[in-house]
Amino acid sequence: MEKGTMTGLALKHIVEHSFSEAEGARPLSQNIPRIGLVFTDGRSQDDISEWARKAKESGIIMFAVGVGKAVEEELREIASEPVDQHFSYSADFNTMTHIVDNLKLSICPEEGTGTTEIRSPCECAALVQFQSNTIEILQDLTNKNIL
Repeated sequence: MEKGTMTGLALKHIVEHSFSEAEGARPLSQNIPRIGLVFTDGRSQDDISEWARKAKESGIIMFAVGVGKAVEEELREIASEPVDQHFSYSADFNTMTHIVDNLKLSICPEEGTGTTEIRSPCECAALVQFQSNTIEILQDLTNKNIL
């Protein structure tokens, strides 16, 4: 089993599975944007180049977010053009509020207003809240035919 940050493997999964109709993606003919969001916290232990390129070539709009020891060069390679609009970095989870707000504006401009509270990701309450928020967001995106 691989260890460490396997961003290339994650990108491969995005390309091969996450946006397939078998996994619930809408047909390309519906012109619904396919948005990939990669969060990473360190240098990838595998190659990202091939799968980052394939993701973008297949029409997936890629956002790359790095936290902590993430490598800017890798994030920029993953991000769609214009890179500066699809790439973000934060020194730690406590300073991610601006990234979350920017992502909301980029992905869903009509809903990107307001602030987002970031808590320690290790607190049990934060994990439960994250899961609840994620489920709510995924349901909302599904209802809007984005997922």
